[in-house]
Amino acid sequence: MVDSDARLHSVTAESDPELFYALPWSHGTIGFLTAVEVKLVRTQPYVRLVYEPTFSAEQLTQRLTALAAMEEKPHFLEATMYDAERAVIQAGWYVATPPAGVPVNPINRFYKPFFFRHVQGFLEGDGKVAEEAVPLKDFLHRFTRSIFWELEDMIPFSNHPLYRCIWGWLGAPEVSLLKLFQGPVIRRASVYAHVVQESIMPMHRLPEGVRKFDDWFGVYPLLVFPVRVFNRGEHSGFIHPQPSSGGLEADGKSGLWVDLGAYGPPRDVRAGLVWDAKTSVRAMEHWTREVGGFQALYTDIFCTRKELRQMFDFTLLDKARKRLNALDAFPDVYDKVKSEAGISDLSDVLAAEAAADAKEATPKSKA
Repeated sequence: MVDSDARLHSVTAESDPELFYALPWSHGTIGFLTAVEVKLVRTQPYVRLVYEPTFSAEQLTQRLTALAAMEEKPHFLEATMYDAERAVIQAGWYVATPPAGVPVNPINRFYKPFFFRHVQGFLEGDGKVAEEAVPLKDFLHRFTRSIFWELEDMIPFSNHPLYRCIWGWLGAPEVSLLKLFQGPVIRRASVYAHVVQESIMPMHRLPEGVRKFDDWFGVYPLLVFPVRVFNRGEHSGFIHPQPSSGGLEADGKSGLWVDLGAYGPPRDVRAGLVWDAKTSVRAMEHWTREVGGFQALYTDIFCTRKELRQMFDFTLLDKARKRLNALDAFPDVYDKVKSEAGISDLSDVLAAEAAADAKEATPKSKA
């Protein structure tokens, strides 16, 4: 990494733990990252994928927690929710060859149904657990053709067999290319008629989070990705599991959080009504902070600088920025992730925040 004074730093967890753990989520606010050495995990040609339907948010939470605690934990663990109650867990393990009697399904062939529609099929019937062997490349690209489930909103008939067979080989439109041609008016309209939000909450809060997402957004399917968050004490970086969240395990070293993601037009928009993006997203951000969670910062945020600092632990990052003279050389994280002008008008929120701060700073007169 090159800092603001053009000094080169070769950083490891042993040589400089402060800087090493401050870098993730720092959004280029410490220096220029020029090279990264990463540890690779050896893969296998197939993923043995087990599909397990669940029929309540509580059951989903219980099963994800149990699978994450297994001695031979899944290499991949996620779920897709199709309404506020029904979901299908997908637990995957690397395998060299397909297990005996387990069918091989190259799920990413252009003529096949979109993966999330294929998964939905396991909710039908008696809800038994099923499994398949999926070629690794197909598995890694399981959401590529359908852009998760957003392509059906762009092209409603894109999952029709005729469309898949004639045009499916073209693949999905390039999202970055679509964004490139969005003018300010279209960009703002898309934010207020389309949800792209993620809340990373303690796992035990998932049932409440699902109900909240249903009220705020009414978007399905929902993406459910378990995330392990580590407590490194004084070297805990931006993502710091607060003990008050109730998400830490007995040893206090880590805890299971879960990323709940909503992508698509909200229920109100589909019904021809007005959806208040600012109110809904701010409610999500407030609740996420309250339960000790985190917001995915690639999304359009509606929080203030102060609220962002309440959600994330800036202690280590601020220390590293000060030490490397980055405060005046690089922007603050908030300046890197906030939406461009015209997307989120927070003037009323900032005024109320300033008034509250002034009131708090005013000395109370003695009775």
